Amino acid sequence: MTNPTRSSQDAPWGPLAAQRRFAVTADQDWAPEWATEALLQWAWEWDVPLHVFQTNPSPSLDGAAGSGTVTRGWHPNFFPGSTHGEDESAVVRHMAGFLPGVRTVRSHGFRESYLAWRELAGAGIRFDSQFPSAFAGHLVPAVHATGIIRLPVWFEDDLWLRLFPHATDVSRLRPALGAPGLKILNVHPVHLALNCPSMDYYDRRRAEIYRPDSDPDALVHPGPGVRDVLEAILLAVRADGEKWRSFEDLCDESADLLSDSADLAVLP
Repeated sequence: MTNPTRSSQDAPWGPLAAQRRFAVTADQDWAPEWATEALLQWAWEWDVPLHVFQTNPSPSLDGAAGSGTVTRGWHPNFFPGSTHGEDESAVVRHMAGFLPGVRTVRSHGFRESYLAWRELAGAGIRFDSQFPSAFAGHLVPAVHATGIIRLPVWFEDDLWLRLFPHATDVSRLRPALGAPGLKILNVHPVHLALNCPSMDYYDRRRAEIYRPDSDPDALVHPGPGVRDVLEAILLAVRADGEKWRSFEDLCDESADLLSDSADLAVLP
């Protein structure tokens, strides 16, 4: 039974459109274990639920998921030459092989196609967080033609580093941060662990970062960087009396609203 008044009154995603919802996610991106451990420690210290889109096996993430510290989804690489597989079907089979039973996805580099999303839906994926917004207010879910519910990204750390290198003042974000809608943050373990101030800082150290004997202490940026930006956002949200939610909870809330609506999607 649908609620005929929900979409007309709440335009149309109910509280997801009228209120603010905050969540922190991360893209593993083949991060060294020391960077992944730094991310997990940071999330614990700040007491924020963390959802990690996982690219490859990680003992640290296995342990955190086993203890209920994090939730997980897939972070498949659909680019040509991917080590995950030669085509969309092979990539999805690879992800299902090492991380079965998840229901969320964000692809590496946000690369996507209808064929890839059809394969993902067939493998049980129900939600993605795929669209990198321009730090926009009023973000709401959308429903892909495969039936996958899409929760857009509000803050992407490497986009901040590209667009605003060396910037740590978040005042330009305040209007959108205060606007209703989804506020999903996406961080990368390496950027956070090194407190990268720019993509150039990361790019010049890329080879050393991923060496098996890399020394993270020698790689950390000594001044302000993207971790300071993230923490300023966390503090601003808490100063407003808001709370950080689990990404999985936002998925459930979106699915409930969709099931109550007659006009958000037309699916078989």
